Formats: sequence, C-alpha cells, structure tokens
Amino acid sequence: MDDKMEEHTYKAKVKSKDITWDYKKGLLNLQGESTLLMWDSAIELFLRTIDEVSGKDASKTVYEATGYRMGHLVCSYYKDRSNLEDIINDYSEIYKTAGWGNFKIIHFSNEENKIIIQITNSWEKRIFKDSNENHVSTFIPSFWAGIFGGFLGCDMWYEVKNSEATEADYKEIIEIFPSSITPQKNIHDFARQKETQSIQALEEKVNEHTAELSNLVKELSSPIIPILEGILVVPLIGKYSEQRASDLLEDALIEISRQKARYLLIDVTGIHNIDEFLIYGIQKLIQACRLLGAECFIVGISSNLAMQILNSEYSGSDVQTFATLQQGVRYAIELTGYELVRKKS
Repeated sequence: MDDKMEEHTYKAKVKSKDITWDYKKGLLNLQGESTLLMWDSAIELFLRTIDEVSGKDASKTVYEATGYRMGHLVCSYYKDRSNLEDIINDYSEIYKTAGWGNFKIIHFSNEENKIIIQITNSWEKRIFKDSNENHVSTFIPSFWAGIFGGFLGCDMWYEVKNSEATEADYKEIIEIFPSSITPQKNIHDFARQKETQSIQALEEKVNEHTAELSNLVKELSSPIIPILEGILVVPLIGKYSEQRASDLLEDALIEISRQKARYLLIDVTGIHNIDEFLIYGIQKLIQACRLLGAECFIVGISSNLAMQILNSEYSGSDVQTFATLQQGVRYAIELTGYELVRKKS
C-alpha cells in the first residue's frame, strides 16, 4: 500500500494497475474508473433472484445481452489504440486485478476472425460452484464476444466448448466467432416466443371455455319435455347455429322414438328473430317427425314473429300453428282423445 496521497485517500498498485480509495467519500477507483466491490455470495443471490423472478430462459437472454453490451463498452475505452494484442494483454491484467479470474487466448485466426480462449476461475463459475446444477456460463462468454466483436468491427457470438471444475480451478474453453446472432435478435426472438406462448395459452383457454359453454348450452337449450303420454314439447331459445339445429333434430327424434310420442309441440316463445338456421332446423324437424309417424305443431308465435315468418323462405302452410303454448297443448290433448275438465271445488 502506498503512502496516503491526501487525507482519507489511499492508493495501491497491482502490477501496473492503480487502485485508489477515497475513504471519506466511500469511493473506489480502478484505473481511474469508479469501481464497486461485492461479495461473490451477494452476486450469486442477485443472479438467483433474477432467475427466480424472470425464469431461466428470460434470465439467460438478460445475462447474454448485458454481457455483450458490457464487452462493447470496454472497447470504447481503447478506441485510440489499434494493437489488439496489447489491448488484450492490458485488459487481462485489469481482469485479474478486478477478481474476474484469468484468461488467455489459445487460438486466434485473422482469416476466420475466430478466437478460442480459456477462462480460469471466472466469477460466474466461481459463485455457482456449490450449485447442484451444472451451470454453464452465459454472461462471461457473451462479454468476451462483445469485446472481440467491438475490436474486430463485426457481430460475434460464442460457444462454450468445454466446462469443468477441479478441486483447485474452474475452467472453460470458449470459442468466439462471427455470427448473425446478436443480443438484439435474441431479445426480439425471446419476446416473440413469449408472445406466441401467451397467444397459444390464451387460445387454449378460449377453446376450453368455448367447449364448456357449448356443452352447457347443449344441455340447457331445447330440452325435450313430456307433457302427457304421447305429447312432447321442445322450447326453442336463443340463436341457432347449424350445429344447434342438428343437435335439436337428433335429440327430438331420439325422444319421439323412445317415448313413442305422436305429437311434438315446437315452442318458439323464446325466439325473437328468425334466421336461416332456425327455418332450416324447423323444416327438417317436421319432415323427420313425420317419417316416424309423429305430427309437429308450432306454438308461441307472436305478431312480430309471424311477420318475420311471412317474409322468410319458410314454407309450412300445412303445419298447425298456435299463438300460445297452452292452446297447442289443449289441441294435442284433444287429438289423443283426452279432455281437460276443471275440477269442481
């Protein structure tokens, strides 16, 4: 430790790198740049919290984008120097001084712009040393991809070729090479992936709820109700699609056969507008019932509905109609040979 430069200010030199503490202001500088010291355990907690909150995929994208951009930032400090080897050697000293571990270039190809480096005891491997999972670095490799990409003036990416831990060291072999992969592209791809997943999840929920609603509508709409022996009523409610009209026809025919009904009253009291599916469904239902020997009546026709039927393509002049359900029921009972008689009090 050198003598005090000023009161409360201290300076140390590690190899050729200067470290300065301003104890009074609580500031630390490495090579003239403001620096922060943190325990490995604090960094580990920080990264694991990001993983927990964001998820592994999102965290990986964040680490890579941050590492790559930090690597480019480093290049801006050396913009006035052109000798790549001197720059790398200089930064290697800073790298070790700052506790980032040690690295060396084991292969460099000018023609391919391909670099293979060995990193020993990087802080990323170091802080995950006790992890149960085999952690493969993302921040440090992308950081070096950013550095070499900045120095060589092209987009570069990385591949971790080997990662191993011994009792003494943590080593990784990383290949850096020109690539169309960039942090911006990764962020965009990740956003699109999450958007697609969200849309798919929403579509699945919509389809699930639609199926549940369709089943509920099928169960609740157009029930076949027995009035007396041989007489059934089917109330029509709401708007009919081709599928609902088909379900109505199937359910009605099943009940007519099962209960040996002679009359089916089609109650349109709950219908406010006539459309092609409803007209088609009623006509098909009347024709099918006749094939089974049953007769259909249309009941519950309001004045408004009567006008709509007249203006539609419905051709059912041979079908008996009634303004109310009560009238239709009374008529069907008479046809079966029964008579409604008010009970004497």
